[in-house]
Amino acid sequence: MRSANVAAGSGLGAAALRGRVRDPRPLAAAAQAMLVVQAGGVVAMAVTIATPEWSAVTYAVAPFVIPLFLGTAVVFLCWFRRCRLNAEVFAPDTHKYGVDASVRTWFIPVVAWWAPRRVTLDMWRASGARGAWTVNAWWITWLAKSAGLVIYGLLHLDEDTFNSPGAAVVSVAASVLAIAVVRQLTSAQRTRIALTAAHGPTA
Repeated sequence: MRSANVAAGSGLGAAALRGRVRDPRPLAAAAQAMLVVQAGGVVAMAVTIATPEWSAVTYAVAPFVIPLFLGTAVVFLCWFRRCRLNAEVFAPDTHKYGVDASVRTWFIPVVAWWAPRRVTLDMWRASGARGAWTVNAWWITWLAKSAGLVIYGLLHLDEDTFNSPGAAVVSVAASVLAIAVVRQLTSAQRTRIALTAAHGPTA
C-alpha cells in the first residue's frame, strides 16, 4: 500500500510540473462566498414573506433570488470540475464518471439525485480527504432541498413551499454542509499538492 502511495505521489509530482494540477482555493473561496450570499437571500425571502409588513423588502429581494442561485451553481460547478480534474491526476482510472460526465450528472433529471454524490466520493478518496460523513450529510440536505421540496410542493399546490420557513432551514443547512464539503476537499487537495511540491517527483 505504501509503495502504491509513493508511486501515486511521484505521478502527481510529474503532473503538477506539467500544469495538470491547479490550486482549487480561488474557486473554492468564490463558491463559499456565493453559497453564503445565496443562503442569505433565501432567508431574507422567507422572513419577509412571513412578515406582511415587510412586503416592500420582499419585492426588493425577489429579483435577485434566481440570479443568485444560478451564479452560485456556475461557480460551484467550476470548483467541482477543477477538483475533479485534480482528482483524475491523483488517482487515474479510479472514477466511475469522466471529467465532463461528472459535471453533466448535475443536469440529468433523476440521475442528479445520486450520481454527483458518487463523483464527490470518488474525488474525496482520490484526494485523501477524511470523514465521508460530511459528503453524505450534505447530500441528504441536498435531496431534501431538491427532490423533497419538489415532491412536497406537488402534493401541496396551495402552499408557497419554496419560500416557506421550513424550506429556508433546509436550504441553509444544505449551504452550510456544501461549504464544509468545499473546505475539506479543497484542503485535502492542497495537502496533496503541497506534499508533491516539497518532495518532487522521484523519477
